[in-house]
This record gives sequence, structure tokens and C-alpha cells, in this order.
Amino acid sequence: MSTSDETSAWRWMAVTAIQALTESRAGRVADAERHAVEQSEQQATFQRQIVQDREDFLALMAHELKTPVAVVKAYAELLEVQLAEGALPGQPGRAIAEVVEHIREQADLMSGLIEEVLDVQRVQLGKLPLEISRFDLVQLTRGVAEEITRLTPSQAIHVVVCQPLAHVHADRRHVRQVLVNLLENAVKYSSAGDIEVRVRQTEHEGRAVALVSVRDQGVGLASGNLERIFDRFVQAENQPVRGHEGLGMGLYVARQLALAHGGYVWAESPGKGCGSTFYFRLPIEEPSAMDRTV
Repeated sequence: MSTSDETSAWRWMAVTAIQALTESRAGRVADAERHAVEQSEQQATFQRQIVQDREDFLALMAHELKTPVAVVKAYAELLEVQLAEGALPGQPGRAIAEVVEHIREQADLMSGLIEEVLDVQRVQLGKLPLEISRFDLVQLTRGVAEEITRLTPSQAIHVVVCQPLAHVHADRRHVRQVLVNLLENAVKYSSAGDIEVRVRQTEHEGRAVALVSVRDQGVGLASGNLERIFDRFVQAENQPVRGHEGLGMGLYVARQLALAHGGYVWAESPGKGCGSTFYFRLPIEEPSAMDRTV
């Protein structure tokens, strides 16, 4: 091969190598740009979802607080009229006492909504402290059932204790909130039939646990909704048969509070129109220090 041929061959190889490097670099640049675009689109979608969740949440809060605020205002105005007509604050008549009671009930409702929102925030931030104490879960369950029954006397709630149950070590206020949320949910979506609450002791993964089940004969759940209803801001597809719609956070909060104790909340249902059963599993022994803040 002549010198000129060798020079041409080397030149061709160099040009080919440069082209290959250029194409490779262009490919990497294109991939990087594509990846950056995808990340930007994902970030934009995430931001839009945050804004949408915030708007949905604010709309729900405004809707839920509007009614009790209006009721408190109306009763306060009525109380003002009654006092102006000569009733003395130190000697309230029956009518005034009833007005005050209604105002207190609506204030409690608003406080409960606000506390629910705060618990959701604490869970999301990982700052939900647990105040552990030893208490009787059966007694607490019966108390919650009686309280819900007083608020909705048309709905009978029966508590069945299957066997003697050891006292549990947990945060009593948060466990009570789980029970309230589950029972209120059962009442909300039940038009007929009694609600049965069963409390028993069993085992889960070799660990002694208390198991509370809340069975209703209400609207039931499709299989695709058995997990979805535990997401934030989610309502069941069926309309509630009584009461306000709520913020769509009751079941979400119930599950998160159960998880904070090393327990769990889940639902089972044969299908729409066939009722539902919600389960609350709670370890009986005291949770470790690592489990006390979630």
C-alpha cells in the first residue's frame, strides 16, 4: 500500500471515529434532554396534583364547616333575642339551655373536623406522638357505641364480646378515634339493619392482638373500592344514606392511626348492596419506643 493510500485509510478511520463519537455524544445529549423533559413533565404533573388536592381539601373543609358555623350563628342570634326578652344568664330557662346545648354540639363538630385535619398533617409529617396507657378496649368500644347510638337513635349498635380480652397498651384517644370513625362510617352508609361490633382476642404473625369488627347491612362495596376508600379525600361511590358527607379522610385517618400502633384497618364486602365489615387489628402488648411516633 502506498503512502497516499495509508494516509487516506487513516483519514477515513479518523473521520469514522469522529462521526461515531459525535453520534454517540448526540445520542447521550438527546437522552439527557429527553430525561430532563420527562422529569419536568413528572414534576409539573406532581405540582398540578398537589394544587388539585389542596383545592379539593379546601372545598371540602369549606363545605363541612359552613353548616355548623351557620347553625352556631343562628342559635347565637336566638339566644341573644331570648336574653333581650328578659331571661337572665344566671337563671337560664329550658329553651336557653337547649340553645346552648346545640351551640356546644356544633362547636364540638367543628373541633372534631379540625382535629382530624391536624392528625392527617401529623401523619404526613411523621410527627404523630403516641401517649401509651393501659386500658380496657371492651369498655372503650361499648362507650363509643353508646355515644354514636345517642346521636343516631334510629340505628341500633350491638357490641358482642366473644371472650375475655386482656387490657391493651395503646394511645386511648387515638384508638377511640379509630372506633368512632369506623362506627360513624357504618352508620353513614346503612339505611336498614343493625350494626354489629365484635371484640375478640386472636393472633397475628405469632403476636397477641385484639380484633374489632364492625359489620353493617348497608350499601356495600365493590371489590375495586376495598382499598381505594382508605385513600385521602375519597368517598364511597354510593351516596351516604344519612348525615353529612364528611371530608373523605375518616377511613384514611383510621388506618394511619392503626399503623402507628403496629396494627391495621381493612374492609371486606360481598359486593354492592350486601353490607360491609371493617376490621381493626391492634397489638395487645405495649409498642416499642421505635413505634411511638409515626
